[in-house]
Amino acid sequence: MGGVTDQKINQAREQTLTAVYGTVSIGTQWRFLKLEGQTVAIDLMDYFLPPIEPILSFLV
Repeated sequence: MGGVTDQKINQAREQTLTAVYGTVSIGTQWRFLKLEGQTVAIDLMDYFLPPIEPILSFLV
């Protein structure tokens, strides 16, 4: 639960973020997530390598 930990660290530092973004990967397959408050949004589409351009566009 890295996102929840990140939220707690930011609150302790009095830094507020509207969302924390994350990814899960097994190397050639990627999935993206967003944590806003207590709500997690999971992109149900799996992104595969290659091609790398779609994945790099999410990370930028």
